[in-house]
Amino acid sequence: MLPGFKISKQMKKFDTIMEKEIGGGFMEYFDGVLLYIFDRFKGERSLSAVYHLLTGKKSSQTIQDGKLFKVGSFFGILKKLKRSKLEQHVFTLLETQLIQPNQHGGYQITPGGKEALRAFLVTKPIPDYLAGWQYHQVSELFWQRLSLFMQSLSYSIHGNMNFYPISKDEAIQNWVKKHFPVKKEKRVLIAEELFQEIRSHLQKLPDSHASFFIMRLSGEGRTGLTVHQLADVHKISYEEAMIRFQGVIHGLLFQVQHNAAQYPILASMIEGASGQLPLTLSTKQTYKLLEDGMTIEEIAHTRRLKRSTIEDHLVEIAINVPKFSISPFVDPKAQLEIRLASKEINSQRLKLIKDYMNDQYSYFEIRLTLCKEGI
Repeated sequence: MLPGFKISKQMKKFDTIMEKEIGGGFMEYFDGVLLYIFDRFKGERSLSAVYHLLTGKKSSQTIQDGKLFKVGSFFGILKKLKRSKLEQHVFTLLETQLIQPNQHGGYQITPGGKEALRAFLVTKPIPDYLAGWQYHQVSELFWQRLSLFMQSLSYSIHGNMNFYPISKDEAIQNWVKKHFPVKKEKRVLIAEELFQEIRSHLQKLPDSHASFFIMRLSGEGRTGLTVHQLADVHKISYEEAMIRFQGVIHGLLFQVQHNAAQYPILASMIEGASGQLPLTLSTKQTYKLLEDGMTIEEIAHTRRLKRSTIEDHLVEIAINVPKFSISPFVDPKAQLEIRLASKEINSQRLKLIKDYMNDQYSYFEIRLTLCKEGI
C-alpha cells in the first residue's frame, strides 16, 4: 500500500506540469480515470475502495460506494487490474501533485488535479454509455454468444464449418448450436438482419469506438483482435482500449434492453440473463424472505447471520431494486433530515453525518437513506 508521504517541495511548478503532462498529452488515460474517481470520492474513500470498484468486488461497501459517489459505471471494468499497477499510477499522480493524501486514508484531488481532469475530459471523455454495475453480470455472456454466433455464421455462409471456435465455453457453444439456423438461406437472412441491428447502434458512436467492436469480431478469412492487440494498433493503453470496448457493449445492451423489438436477434442473446437483478446470491435470498414478509430479526435468525449482514443486504437491495421502499426501515421524515444533513456538510461520510445529527439516527438508517436517494 502507498504510504501517505509528503511530496518534495522541489517539485516542478504547476504550469510546467500542466504543459508537460496535459498540454503535451503525456498523462496516461488510466491516470485521467483515476483522477475522475478520486474527484468523485472527495477524499472520503481509500485506495482499496478504488481497487475494489475497478476490479468489481461484490462487497456491500463497494456497491454502496458506486451508488453514493456515482461511480457505478466503473464497476468491474478492469477485472484483471493488479494492485501494484494501480499503486504505480497513484504514485505518479502524487509526484505530479495532482492528488494528495489526507487524514482519512484517502486521496484528495488538488486544484492542479482539477485542471488536469478538466483538460483530460475534453480530449478523452468517459463514454456516457459505460455502465459497469448495470451490465457486469451479462456483458461477457452477451459478447461471447454474439461473437461466436457471428463467427459461425460467417464460416457457414462461405461453406466452411471447419474452424476453431473463439469461445471454449461449452455453455456458450451449446447456446449457439441451439439457436443456429439449419438452412443456409435462413443463415444468410439472419446474418443480414443481425448486421443491420448492429449497424444501427454503431452509427450512433464515434468511429474510434465503433471500430473497436468491429475489429474484435472473427469470421471466415479474418481473426478478431484481442483488447491488447487493439491497444497496440491504436497506440493507446490497455485500460483505454478496454473501457472503450466495454462502453460499446454496454451501450448496445442498453439499446437491446430498452428497444427489444428493434433488436430481436440481439435481444435473444441475453435471454435468461437480462431480467436478473444485479444482486449477490446471499442478498437475493434475503430479498426473497423480505418479500415473504419477514423482519430483519427473523431473517437473521432464519439464515443464522448477523443483523449487520442483513442490513448490508438491504442496502444492496435499495440500490438495485427501484420499487423497493425503505420507509418500513427509515421513517420518511428521518430520510429527509438525513438527506439535508448530508448536503449541509457536503459529505457522504457516515460518521460525519451521524455526529452532525447528534447520533439521532443509526449508521444503518443513514446508509440506507443515502444509497436509496443516490445523493
